[in-house]
Amino acid sequence: MPEGHRANENEAWKILLYYQYVEIENPEEFTYHHLRFCKQLGLKGRILISKLGINGTVGGPDEACDAYIEAMRQDPRFADMQFKTSRGSDKTFKKMFVRTRSELVTMQYHEPMDPNTEGGKHIEPEELKNLYDQDEDFVIIDMRNKYEADIGKFKNAIVLDMENWKELPEIVEKELMKYKDKKVVTYCTGGIRCETGTVLLKKKGFKDVSQLHGGIHQYVQKFPEDHWEGELYVFDERVSLKINDKVLGHCFHCETSCSYYINCTNVECNKMMIMCPACRDEWNDGCSKECSAKPRPKELARDR
Repeated sequence: MPEGHRANENEAWKILLYYQYVEIENPEEFTYHHLRFCKQLGLKGRILISKLGINGTVGGPDEACDAYIEAMRQDPRFADMQFKTSRGSDKTFKKMFVRTRSELVTMQYHEPMDPNTEGGKHIEPEELKNLYDQDEDFVIIDMRNKYEADIGKFKNAIVLDMENWKELPEIVEKELMKYKDKKVVTYCTGGIRCETGTVLLKKKGFKDVSQLHGGIHQYVQKFPEDHWEGELYVFDERVSLKINDKVLGHCFHCETSCSYYINCTNVECNKMMIMCPACRDEWNDGCSKECSAKPRPKELARDR
């Protein structure tokens, strides 16, 4: 994982985050042509294609991203696809990847899932804000990995002890079944994990399940200071987006308030952790004395 920095809103590239559950009859052929199209536009990023639909995050100059959106919306399958936008640079992504996968978000659950017919109700950012403002009785569940929530989450959210989406079925059994008769609202970065996550909850007997439409991305664009705490973790070279001034993270070594993610300097360890500038200097970006003594080769080192 790359070292983190807070995205500057003045950066020149537009970043798109999007997904759509829709049938794609020949995903391999679609993947081939879509990669060529993205490269022709000069985009960079990662797109997953399956028989179930598309899941992508790409970046490029504004005109290239606008052309991509326009072209996608000419296809009836993606005419109503929601694009979440933020700012980045030409270093936000290294290359352009389009890959074919069996699942858009890998859970490997033993039963088939159809988010279009089995998922939870979509609620808009205004509806979630109103639940908070009116002090409604509801449970809000963060469907992301724990390390994402360590630097930012919704107020009073239940954070799952999860490092990989494949762990969700087991986590639901261990941590969430006591809430199955409650009003439950789920959220994730852009919404796609909640699509299958709410299907799973309903299969497990949860009766009143909703998901935040557009995810955190859409909510904080409208209400950055209301009920969201901290930064938004993103899966690209930016690592996090600063939303407000609240800092939730703590330095791995000294517990100082901090939201700066790095990887351990020892390539064989590569532990992901939050570390303050003082401890980065003291520990040479290592998680331990042993790792501090094994710095990355110069060709793998990043600017500090």
